[in-house]
Amino acid sequence: MKGEAALPQLGFSEIRAELERVALELGLSNGAFEPTFERNEFTLRCALEEVDESLLLDTITIAKKHLENWRIHNADKNYLSLQALNDNIFSTEGVLDNIRIRIGAFYNEKTLEISRKGTLRPAELSLITALLRRAFGRPRVRDVLAELAAVGCGVYRPDDDMPEIAGFRRLREKLRETIVLPLKNPEVYERIARATRNNTVRNHPRAVLFAGPPGTGKTTMARFLGKEAGFPVVHVPLENILSAYYGESSRRLAWIFDLAQAAGFPLILFIDEIDALAPSRNEKLFEATRRLLSVLLRKLDGLGSLTTSVTIGATNRPQDLDAALLSRFESILEFSEPDEEDARELIAFYAKQLTAEENTELARQCAGLPVRAIRDICLRAERMLARQKIENPTSPLPDAPTLEDYLRSLADYRAHR
Repeated sequence: MKGEAALPQLGFSEIRAELERVALELGLSNGAFEPTFERNEFTLRCALEEVDESLLLDTITIAKKHLENWRIHNADKNYLSLQALNDNIFSTEGVLDNIRIRIGAFYNEKTLEISRKGTLRPAELSLITALLRRAFGRPRVRDVLAELAAVGCGVYRPDDDMPEIAGFRRLREKLRETIVLPLKNPEVYERIARATRNNTVRNHPRAVLFAGPPGTGKTTMARFLGKEAGFPVVHVPLENILSAYYGESSRRLAWIFDLAQAAGFPLILFIDEIDALAPSRNEKLFEATRRLLSVLLRKLDGLGSLTTSVTIGATNRPQDLDAALLSRFESILEFSEPDEEDARELIAFYAKQLTAEENTELARQCAGLPVRAIRDICLRAERMLARQKIENPTSPLPDAPTLEDYLRSLADYRAHR
């Protein structure tokens, strides 16, 4: 808790008076929040009407706002335990004396318990009152996308601005036919399925794997799909799942899938670097990795009821994925490095001033490079020209890079790979 160590602790009467004020504000009796202070330990224990995932996620969000350093001891659908750390997170001396928050629902007893060795500091009291207002306030309309963002996911809504996508015309057409059109027009596909099969099944994949080298546009293509279909895209980065604490990674992953299923509307769940979560079981796996793989397989199977939602996994190494996980993906789309036709389309997007002949020449030399590299080569040529204009303001330089500028940028890229 940054800067809190230097602040004085509050008196017990001050704390009690503030909790009484919050109780009255919420329309509760004066004794609704009755703290105790025994053996130099502050404790507040309250009975709750309901403990659900929404409350637990909001508790994490509130803790982020009030505590500089903290960790989750335990978390699942019915229980959450948080512990504040020291200002110096590498110091463990007295860490168990810091404020602790526990919310749980066991044997029909639902409680919020907050404790601390000694009395409270101002920021800790502010944290407690924020939790009480959330736990005892009026029920709110659940915003699942905000909850997913609060646990570290990137949330992209269909009306958000995004970079235009160039290249991969054939792949975009395949994605549109395989995913976008069925998502936007499910009734047409269902009628055809009923006319052709004895048992009606979905005619769009529930889980898709994007496979290809880094920089080939897998993340951008997921956002393109969301925009085309009109669905939110929830990007789950690897670093927001993996945790050093035993069992925490699998809980986080399960929690994200459960939130997606609770949304009540279709969305695209995009899991990047999925090979790190679910490597082949032929490899020697740690128990935590086995648990992650088990959760991932179970949750992918459980999304069957969400007929208009899609999970997309992205990997650079599909050969390293577990065979059972590969079987869950009904479609695998290969993101190869651009061929010459793709390169021409990319260059037309980033260097529209080039003639057709110049475009073809640059595309021929860029063929086989990743999308990201071709984009960076074009942008670097612009920066080089801008620098020359700044350093030589009287020089008759063109307003846009020439083919020679792009070729110099390409040569510089190859020299520093």
